[in-house]
Amino acid sequence: MGVNTASLSSDSKKGYAGMPTKTGFLLIENDRRLIRDHAHNFREAMFSCTTQPQVECSVAFARYLSYAGLSNDNYWLFLRMVMTNNPWVIDELLHERSARLLFSTIRPDNDLLDAAFEMLYSRHPDEIYGPALETVLGIVQNAYFDADDGYRIRKLSIMDINALGKFLVKDEPQEYPLNRLILEILDRIAHLGEYYGEQDKNVLSKQAFNVRYAYFDHTRNLVDAIPEPLLVRVPDRQGVHPEDDYADLVAKRRERKRDIHGRFVKEAAPEIPIRDETSVQVEPERVESERVGPVSVRPVKESASEKSAVKSKTAAPEKKKPPQKKK
Repeated sequence: MGVNTASLSSDSKKGYAGMPTKTGFLLIENDRRLIRDHAHNFREAMFSCTTQPQVECSVAFARYLSYAGLSNDNYWLFLRMVMTNNPWVIDELLHERSARLLFSTIRPDNDLLDAAFEMLYSRHPDEIYGPALETVLGIVQNAYFDADDGYRIRKLSIMDINALGKFLVKDEPQEYPLNRLILEILDRIAHLGEYYGEQDKNVLSKQAFNVRYAYFDHTRNLVDAIPEPLLVRVPDRQGVHPEDDYADLVAKRRERKRDIHGRFVKEAAPEIPIRDETSVQVEPERVESERVGPVSVRPVKESASEKSAVKSKTAAPEKKKPPQKKK
């Protein structure tokens, strides 16, 4: 159905500057212009996380994304929020979700894997927030579960394998969650080119094996397989925290229950017991006395006959003597 642009008013053609009250495609177009022209402000508010107001704005947007759920249309927003590396933002985004399985429903492609390895490159060990690192490693694990299939999506390099291995914690056992996940990925890559003897794949599989061997061998260190500058550990920087009152609000919200889709469950208001007035019987004398107020009652003197009658009622009955037999 066509639209006659000649009938549009001059105010509506001005775009967002005139802020027309039109609905439909005009409003959508104005929103796009606002976002495009103020992209810097939106980016600073949601992704920078360098000030308390920015962190609070990012946490609020992460809460909205968590409520909406991850899909093929918005998973890049989820990944961008993970890349903020702010614990408050990431915890609000994940809530009760497993970090490793966050992108398990998304088919990995070259761009997604490039972004995952880029985050591994950009930070030193201990610098990435634990759930954020686990989320990125989950993307790599999903893509290279079969190393040859993952290699067709995105070719690996020696630096990619070193970026994975630098997050191994030599002092922790193999059962340590982070070590277990990285060692499993390296083990998959170590089988790269096992069925097809290609020279490039054999070099990569050998490097993955060397990194694993450097971890398991007590006589060796990771520096024997990975360049030393990559293994420099940076103190954990937790980032900027929101204000105390906002942090308390976020903590209370996290206690709310969610359904299987991660959406908040509407909590029913507490029931207030209602007194059934029909089941309560009120004595008419009591109601009348409460209405007119207390009435003073004087004691009435009882007569002597009344006292004797009451005494005879309350006195114990006399025992009858058995009749005597006649001689």
